[in-house]
Amino acid sequence: MAQNALAGLVDKYDLVGPTVDDDVRRIIARWGAEAVKESVKVQTKPKRGRKPEKDWPLLWPYIERDAREWLDGGDPYERWTDYSIAKDYADKHPGQSHPAVMKRITKRLKAKRKIFALIEAERISTTDYPYTAHLRALAELTRAERHPVWASMYARAKKQIDDYTAKYGAPPDEDFPMMKVQMLAEMPVSKPEGSQHLGLLERYSKQLDAKD
Repeated sequence: MAQNALAGLVDKYDLVGPTVDDDVRRIIARWGAEAVKESVKVQTKPKRGRKPEKDWPLLWPYIERDAREWLDGGDPYERWTDYSIAKDYADKHPGQSHPAVMKRITKRLKAKRKIFALIEAERISTTDYPYTAHLRALAELTRAERHPVWASMYARAKKQIDDYTAKYGAPPDEDFPMMKVQMLAEMPVSKPEGSQHLGLLERYSKQLDAKD
């Protein structure tokens, strides 16, 4: 077990062997013998309690469904209750106790489902939806979770739209995703050689359209 802990330190600092002893000597040279001994004690100490379940990766398809339903103007929380999702999840991943899994998942959904769905809506709306949907997701995030990052991202997105409008003389097309607005807003508008810039803009727009 001590070797496993030391191996973790080895991996962290990209030590190269050829044996564990060689790597340990390098770690001791860097941190000192006492620091290494204390670290090994901590790293090899048995963990008490049950290992936390990694539910969210398996729950994420439900979260993405919520996000897309919300972006499309629907109410995913009315269509799919926390209970119905927990039951479907427990049916597919019952573990040792179907009721216990349902209880755990219902609790987690109640605590984080809506905010995670909004975060996912912000992410996918960058490329998959019109920029107005992206703004709506950011605006809702600033209300739902008062973290300065969302307000900053919302202000930045609005500025990019204003920059686009000032640069091209009109607001972005309604079907432009936010990523396309951002890229076009940040492109230089000077003409280096005749119509070279216009050709570059046309090719750049086609590349963005191919990603949409």
